[in-house]
Parts: sequence; C-alpha cells; structure tokens
Amino acid sequence: MASSTSDTDARRDEYATFAPTGETCPECDQPIGPLEICRRGTAERHSGPPAVVYRHTKCAEKYRRR
Repeated sequence: MASSTSDTDARRDEYATFAPTGETCPECDQPIGPLEICRRGTAERHSGPPAVVYRHTKCAEKYRRR
C-alpha cells in the first residue's frame, strides 16, 4: 500500500528504457530516436487512468524520485 503522495504521484519517472517507434517527448515535443535511451513514466489525463509517456532523459530529470 502507498505510504505517501510521492508513492502515488503518476507524473513520476519510472525507469530507463527504449521508446516504441514514433514516440514524441511530451516535454519538448521532439521525437525520441529508435536507439535513444529515454525514461518511461506516466501523465495524468482528464478522464481515465494515467497514460504511459516516454521522455528524453534530460527532459525527465524533474520527475526523478529523490
């Protein structure tokens, strides 16, 4: 069970991976290369569960857990 707000914050960065072909970083609106390591995370939506997003490593720094 989650013990704090940070444990349930859907905007947080989850882990490093490779993005599926054609993904665009929601932070900078630039495409993510096919062999570029990026960070997988989620973004809140107005309705429904959080959406999976892929961000450039540099763009995802503010979502990293501390």
